[in-house]
Amino acid sequence: MITSPAEVERIARLFPSFRDFVDDALFHPRWGYYSTGRVRFGEGGHYDTFPLALSPLFGSMLAQYAYRFWRRAGRPARFELCELGAGNGQLCLDVLVRVAAGERAGGVWRDFARSFRYRIIERSPALMARQRQQLGPLAAAVTWTRADLAEESLADLPLGPCGLVFANEVLDCLAHHKVVGSANGSPGVTFVVPLIAGYDAAPPGLVRGIAPADRAVPRRALARVFSDERWRRRVNCREVVLPLRVTPDLQAFVRRHYPEFFLAGKRLQPYFACPSMERLIGNTARLYRRLEALWIDYGEEREFHLAAAPGQRLFAGPPRSGASVYRAPGFDDITFLVDFSVVARAARQAGLRVKFYGGQGELARRSGVHLDRAARDLILRSRTLEWMLALLGVGPEREWRHTGLTWSKESGRGGSLRADINRAVAEFLGTRKTNFKLLILASQRGT
Repeated sequence: MITSPAEVERIARLFPSFRDFVDDALFHPRWGYYSTGRVRFGEGGHYDTFPLALSPLFGSMLAQYAYRFWRRAGRPARFELCELGAGNGQLCLDVLVRVAAGERAGGVWRDFARSFRYRIIERSPALMARQRQQLGPLAAAVTWTRADLAEESLADLPLGPCGLVFANEVLDCLAHHKVVGSANGSPGVTFVVPLIAGYDAAPPGLVRGIAPADRAVPRRALARVFSDERWRRRVNCREVVLPLRVTPDLQAFVRRHYPEFFLAGKRLQPYFACPSMERLIGNTARLYRRLEALWIDYGEEREFHLAAAPGQRLFAGPPRSGASVYRAPGFDDITFLVDFSVVARAARQAGLRVKFYGGQGELARRSGVHLDRAARDLILRSRTLEWMLALLGVGPEREWRHTGLTWSKESGRGGSLRADINRAVAEFLGTRKTNFKLLILASQRGT
């Protein structure tokens, strides 16, 4: 750990913390993974999600959960479903189609459809454009709000009297600090010093690194270096640990949730801490006067986070690739296993109560959707149609989707569609091992 006051001040002033480096790699307007639109959704892409893998049934589950909540809330004249971070927009599309089908069927569903509004709160303009492209004419039925609720609250709150908030794999892409313990009970926070070889030919703006002979990239120059292929490949990132006091908010967060790090004689695994998670939960709690919020993500509770190796809690690149965060910043997704203990505590502090925590398959039970053979056949037909359209050059993911799967009974490049669907259903229902959890939060009022 670097403790020289002058060097601590210099590194903290010039270079990004681990948290800020990851956040830039994901969301910086010039070189961030999500901001540049490099992210690829669906089979053949960078990763899949359950709203995509189980489309259109996942959208039906969410629509019917919203319908049941609307009825429990007394059938308000205006009801919003608010999705945080809507990916490529497929889930929104499936929900709107299901609500429209309910409206055509008549009865109470028609009343629900007339009160129903869909809102997307999105941080990335590139993803907002992708969502509009995916929705086509149905985009007119959606309200977009550009915001980062992990950093800021919306100005005009609440958005309405009653709403259902849904967030799928949002918590895992919040940038986390890397906290390192020490034997004397003085934890440290990790900063990143990117070093570039061939300084004489490098772009302007570089500074002295850790050693006098080093040349390093300060945070203000990261965009220039990482958005230029000539320099990006020549960067070698070095982690440096500074005293935790350089980040007072983080220090207070660790004292609240993990006081073990301040005990002498305790040696702990590095912990990935996310104070912005508390802000996100708190800001979400104020979106509607009465709300329920569904958070689906892969995560565990505090005991796991204290004991598990970093590689079990931090992931970069394709699933199970074992790639380093520094392999291809701006080109790889970076995600963290969620600490649901922190989320639940933040919810209670925000005036919410935990209504359910457990397997994500509970969403199917509470919505009344059965993932039986008929449901899997519907998913198969939908996925097959999308795959065939990709082969014909239709759809925003056409460039990679056709390389992902085959309908052959034999295992193709990525496996058969039927096998992929069966595997996704098994993971969703918890009959196949998975870290994905569902957390349902509710305002204190009502059921």
